[in-house]
Amino acid sequence: MKLLVATSSGQGKRKNDFNFCNEGEIVTFAFECDGESIDGTCGCRRSMSGVTTHKATTTMTVIKSSMTKEEVVETIYASLEKGWGNMMGKEWCRKTAIRDTNDLLDIASTFKVGDVIEKRGKFQKRT
Repeated sequence: MKLLVATSSGQGKRKNDFNFCNEGEIVTFAFECDGESIDGTCGCRRSMSGVTTHKATTTMTVIKSSMTKEEVVETIYASLEKGWGNMMGKEWCRKTAIRDTNDLLDIASTFKVGDVIEKRGKFQKRT
């Protein structure tokens, strides 16, 4: 299956690019600030969060992975549980992990393996 992972490839195309994730780290969605513009100083509207580091990147790449969908759910669940489990509860973490996995797999499926993509209101290939 195809997955989105953090990459430093394509960094610098935009002056407000950043990558604080580990290269190849699976990424997922993060909370976004209300009223933040895509190019706002926070960066939350144009970035994804690494499931291990819990840091952000504005560039992702599509990889072919041998992970199963269930393994991806468990990886995202473990990340959410670590960061939000005490506040939001395990049930919220589980439901969010399942929803996010489905959404991420749908997004990754629309791109080719090796494509470097960015999130700017929608996901698009970096050119």
